[in-house]
Amino acid sequence: MPRLLLAGGGHAHLFVLEAVAQGHFPDAELTVVSPDERQVYSGMVPGFVAGRYGFDDIALDLRAITTAVGGTFVQGRVRRIDGAARRMELEDGTTLPYDVASVAIGSGARGGDLPGVAAYAHRSKPIEQAVGIVTALETLARTAGPEPLKVVIVGGGAAGIELALAARARLDQLGAGRAIITLHDAGPALLAGRAPYAVNAVERVLREREITVRTASRIDEVGADYLRLSGGQVLPADLVIWATGPAAPTLFAESRLTTDPAGYLLVDDHLAAVGSTGLYGAGDAVTLQSAPRTPKAGVFAVRQGPVLAHNLAVALPSRGTLRPYRPQPRYLALLNTGDGRAIFSYGATVLVGRWAMHLKDWIDTRFMRRFQRLRAR
Repeated sequence: MPRLLLAGGGHAHLFVLEAVAQGHFPDAELTVVSPDERQVYSGMVPGFVAGRYGFDDIALDLRAITTAVGGTFVQGRVRRIDGAARRMELEDGTTLPYDVASVAIGSGARGGDLPGVAAYAHRSKPIEQAVGIVTALETLARTAGPEPLKVVIVGGGAAGIELALAARARLDQLGAGRAIITLHDAGPALLAGRAPYAVNAVERVLREREITVRTASRIDEVGADYLRLSGGQVLPADLVIWATGPAAPTLFAESRLTTDPAGYLLVDDHLAAVGSTGLYGAGDAVTLQSAPRTPKAGVFAVRQGPVLAHNLAVALPSRGTLRPYRPQPRYLALLNTGDGRAIFSYGATVLVGRWAMHLKDWIDTRFMRRFQRLRAR
């Protein structure tokens, strides 16, 4: 039987698992490898931190889904991909051969290798670690003294902004509403590359929620109860949440695969890895050769999913016509403000309201139900 290997449980791979369930890979031997049995849906993590969702609402059971569609789940992390030999080596020494494989492992967090970040900061990436933020906030609120808590979020992109607002909501629920929350970003402004209308709306909401913003603020070190800025200033911090922009996984460069200058796996319009026969990729881990500036955002991974599923099904028996993926020029962004509202942004249209959060809820829960149903097959 031809061997189909999926590395990672990213958004695009969920569509492949759905296609397997629908019979589009009738003769394939499926293996899914991932460090965690449960995959957390990134779009709902801020809502989880804010107390809007429970963990079961935001997590997919990869092992159960893989088994339900007739595949084998392997818990492990890929250490190296041998494109010539068509095999993946895991950190525990296990070797997984493939005829066709795909990688959707997401990205890391920029600056994650700075001193103290791994030891003391709570990171939003890898996404499975984000759930620890809730435990940290609860512990902090429970053990707090008379002084206001000092919570620092590093990263002024959508993830950092949502987590700052979510932390405010959770601490309010826990009776720690006097907490001082500060959002730091190394760039000159929040939401780099986004329309000024969206930036203005975000800044207004942050002011309403009493979250201080510090731009052009570069962090050099994180300690147990402080962070050090690049100019040498030391700021006290009871909790640091690291939510910087994406960073390429080291896997591809170490595997000597073709990457873009930043280290992301380079793929063509068919989502096939450039220079590696039988290897595909999608989501934040890859860069599209024809559109290298495509944002690392879940909405693009979701659009890539059906194309990836089709192309893997075509590639496995090597017959049929591959489909090209074309990134959409504009996309809808819904940013959870943590207080029952959301910021709706599409092109030059930016609106804030509870109706926007209801729309986000509907989109996210529909997405989750679609793939949660696979485990019941």
